[in-house]
Amino acid sequence: MITDEEILKKAGNLNDLIETQWINQIFLSPSWIFQVVLIIFTYTIFFYLVDKKRITEILLYGSLVAVAFAVYDSIGEQLNYWATLENVLPFQPNFFLGNITLIPLYAMLVYQYNSTWRSYLIWITIWSGLLAFVYYNLILDYFNIFVYIKKFSATIDFFLFLIVGIIVRWIVVSLLKLEEKRKVR
Repeated sequence: MITDEEILKKAGNLNDLIETQWINQIFLSPSWIFQVVLIIFTYTIFFYLVDKKRITEILLYGSLVAVAFAVYDSIGEQLNYWATLENVLPFQPNFFLGNITLIPLYAMLVYQYNSTWRSYLIWITIWSGLLAFVYYNLILDYFNIFVYIKKFSATIDFFLFLIVGIIVRWIVVSLLKLEEKRKVR
């Protein structure tokens, strides 16, 4: 029988390995610098382009995207569909680069610039494809930051990016309609 103490000890050993690897191999490496520059660039672009008059609505959308992807990503990693090999910070799981930075910030820009469902569906499909097949499958894999493990993981990722984007927009649009309806009363 496996005890809680055994699991906690193994988790502690894993955390020690992750921290040691991060300090000795990852921190200030070219891939780490790439990630930090990408994060700074993304926040800069977002704050420059975001519609300040709709910031609450856009941030609601982005928050829902971030939560959905944090849950979804941890499930995918647990099921060995993909793995994050290098992180900006030495924590596991580490959602900073993808789930709470790049994915929601660029998704918010797609949401902001596409007011009709038709244009949104076109651009969220392009966004999903770029994330799954270019950013994760080519760029992050090239820098040995992220890897798809199972054969169809990139395709699964693409469809889940798309589905989450559609569901989150539907939730926000529905909430805005409900809010507008209550204001009329």
